[in-house]
Amino acid sequence: MHLNRTSLLVFAAVGLTLLPGVVRAQFYLGGDAGVASASGPRLMGRDNDRGGVCDEFINPLFANVPGCTDPRRPGDSWKTEFDGATDILAGVFAGYSLQDRFSNSNGLLGRFRLEVEYFHRDSAFDASADVRFGTGASEFAADQAGEVVLAQDRLGSIAGHNVFGNLYFDFPSRGRLTPYLGVGVGVAFTEAGYGALGLLNNDPARIASGADLPNAEQVRRNLAGTVVSERAKLKDRLLGYQVLFGVDWTLTESTSFGVKARWVGFDTFQDGGAWDRLRSHASELRLDGSEPVAYEIKLDDLELFGVGLALKYQP
Repeated sequence: MHLNRTSLLVFAAVGLTLLPGVVRAQFYLGGDAGVASASGPRLMGRDNDRGGVCDEFINPLFANVPGCTDPRRPGDSWKTEFDGATDILAGVFAGYSLQDRFSNSNGLLGRFRLEVEYFHRDSAFDASADVRFGTGASEFAADQAGEVVLAQDRLGSIAGHNVFGNLYFDFPSRGRLTPYLGVGVGVAFTEAGYGALGLLNNDPARIASGADLPNAEQVRRNLAGTVVSERAKLKDRLLGYQVLFGVDWTLTESTSFGVKARWVGFDTFQDGGAWDRLRSHASELRLDGSEPVAYEIKLDDLELFGVGLALKYQP
């Protein structure tokens, strides 16, 4: 995780408004809840597999196959696209409404607010999608002779605990309505439910991998009907940034009610592990466990747009 230019600009703006002797602050508390539309994420996967012909469980003569003992393991890559989902957002916040104590020349500063916010998002995708393969040596890198019966990724829910620092500007208003605009940066502690399922044809005659090997029939029999599967909860800590806008309606001297909208973007999500089953055996290439196989999953386009109702109280 790293800070980008937008983050630095926001922190600089916050620091300037905290200069001593310039403004006085008015504390407030509040909460909001609503719904959001989460964009369809793009899943990009990689592993360090060598493929079925280099798998000792499948091919006892793997050492005679060129590349199977090479220290380099290029592995496989794939992509999967998912549709968007409905998101639930709920949060609480605490902040300072800055009030100008000097002349009208400083009145602009009095319209800024500083805020610390926590909100929870839970996007229920609960969808499976066909895998699009990139490069790699495994049997799933190409569908020759119809050997691949099924190759899918599954995305459950993406949930996150988000802590943001926000900077707001309240626009001038003579009535009870006060429109505002804000920006924020923060950290999102995010979990994603991930699953994968790959199945090869039960018919050895439909298996193309290893067709040029001396023991081709043995390899085909061992590969036929094998399964790659995984079910895991992936986790990552992401940098987040958001733009907020809305309007508050003053109810009393201490309370206001309003509509709050936001667009939130996040850095790339990244986590991984070992397969539950690799070609119907443990996630290994060697019988002695000396070459474990692990995967890495990245999720891009983790954006959401939300609208909710907010209640603010000023003691």
